[in-house]
Amino acid sequence: MKENKENTNQPNEVDNLEENVVENESTEVEPKDVEKNVVENESKEVETKTVEETVVTTNPKIKDYLNKDLFADIKRISFSDDTNSEDSNLESALTEDYQGTFNDISENQIISAKVIGISDSDVMVDIGFKSEGLINRSEFDNKNLPEIGSNIDIFLEKFEDTDGNITLSKYKADFIKRWDELKHFCDSGEPVNGKIIKRVKGGLVVDLGVIQAFLPGSQADVQPVKNFDDLINKEFDFQIVKVDEVRKNLVVSRKAILEESLNEKRQELMTQIEIGAQLQGVVKNITDFGAFVDLGGVDGLIHITDFSWGRINHPSEIVSIGDEISVQVIDFNKETSRISLGLKQLVENPWESIPDKYKVGDVVTGNIVSIMNYGIFIEIEKGIEGLIHISEISWTKNVQNLQDTYKVGDSIDSKVLFVDANEQKISLGIKQLSKDPWETITEDIKVGDKKSGTVNKLTKFGAFVTLTDELEGFVRTTEFHWTKNSSHPKEFVSEGDSIDYIITDILEKERKVLLSVKDLSDSPWPEIETKFNSGDKLKGSFEKMLDSGVIIKLNDDIEGFIPMSKISKDQKKDVISSLEAGDNIDLVVVEVKAEEKNVVLMLDESDVTD
Repeated sequence: MKENKENTNQPNEVDNLEENVVENESTEVEPKDVEKNVVENESKEVETKTVEETVVTTNPKIKDYLNKDLFADIKRISFSDDTNSEDSNLESALTEDYQGTFNDISENQIISAKVIGISDSDVMVDIGFKSEGLINRSEFDNKNLPEIGSNIDIFLEKFEDTDGNITLSKYKADFIKRWDELKHFCDSGEPVNGKIIKRVKGGLVVDLGVIQAFLPGSQADVQPVKNFDDLINKEFDFQIVKVDEVRKNLVVSRKAILEESLNEKRQELMTQIEIGAQLQGVVKNITDFGAFVDLGGVDGLIHITDFSWGRINHPSEIVSIGDEISVQVIDFNKETSRISLGLKQLVENPWESIPDKYKVGDVVTGNIVSIMNYGIFIEIEKGIEGLIHISEISWTKNVQNLQDTYKVGDSIDSKVLFVDANEQKISLGIKQLSKDPWETITEDIKVGDKKSGTVNKLTKFGAFVTLTDELEGFVRTTEFHWTKNSSHPKEFVSEGDSIDYIITDILEKERKVLLSVKDLSDSPWPEIETKFNSGDKLKGSFEKMLDSGVIIKLNDDIEGFIPMSKISKDQKKDVISSLEAGDNIDLVVVEVKAEEKNVVLMLDESDVTD
């Protein structure tokens, strides 16, 4: 059967032989021996086919290139079992020569191939096999196509596929070579350069040349990345942190590279840093009390007081996160690595010239930059602020709420009262812009003068009342009524009320004028002393309970008082606790204290009378 097959295929054997002669110039090979050689080479997984099939299916165009007339005089050789020794030697020589064209080549390996042609779709290569191979042009960079005659590395997948073609791949060869290179980078810890090409779930894809790797989002930077799109199409160095041989996957980290670089910079910086040094940094974070600046692996703090020679309310008024700024080291602790930085120290201190520019008594104009409970800050020039204390607002008026009169941004005049450049303080005053009315107070008003005025403000202890355009007087709560006891002046007057009063005292040292409303009428107490005697029994109505005792209404004008010391526990429990305003009660007069304007009472050991 084998013999018949050889006879049947005789013309094809000749054709194949002719081809081999063209390729090897003088070598004739029996197809049967080629087939035998391929079969014997099973370890390289080469499919057994006839020479005819291989030539025809691998590249059908090859026969078209051959002119059979060229081989008309070539002797056709047929090998049989009884060939003579000369023919056998020829067969052996041809077989060995043919096998030498591919006996060092096996499937699934990278081999060197010679480029022999380039078409619109393929690159044709010679691998030293019985036929040329084709590689799809898409596996090459169109800008860097190989030159004809040059050698390139390719991957031999199969000598013959189902169509009889040699299966070759330039990409797989490049992949395998690059994979081995990247494994070396991973083992050695060397960084590898790559380009971030796109975003994916959980991170980014990095092109390392032929092979792509995964960059987790957490490994993209030492700081959280706000916008990953900003990294796309940018090249960086990466550390290969994981290699999956099975899936041929790589995981890389940019953070590891940056941290290593930061550690180096940090160590270098710590050896060079010193107080007074000027450094460059990037604003990393902003808080209410300051801003943290990355100096290249080491963070420093700019306290809010070191941003400007003037007042600022928040560091964000000066800097923003990501700003590149120059700073000066104003303090440094090597043990804790704490670095204090300053911005204002980079410019001239305006306070150095303040004593020459502003003298006590000078009038200055500035804008209000801040209003506090204790005073007003005004900026008299860039970076220079002065304080107008609340006590320096008015000579006579008791100013309580500055926001009612002044607003931030208002321009006001003031007089310089005090300058301390070392402490960076300037004290200012508004009232000093006008004459002190207390210098002539006794010329304008006198004790005993009766006047009318407006109630400007109520306090727990009394009321401030207009005295003159510049002066206020004070009415104590006890000075509103001869006989009524009250804990607050609101029981007698309200803010804005116009009242009559009499000046009772002028306290120049304390800058106070005392007023009285009750003194406008005669005291009823001489008469009261004659009405109430010690031991008298009388009735009164319960008015209110105080911590010190009980207020009793005796008539429309007179109130009495039961001290808590005059009330037993039982009385307090059984009587006082059950009383309501207006309830009548039996009383006994203990004494009348005219000087204290008080009628002292006690319970008459009787129940409440309706």
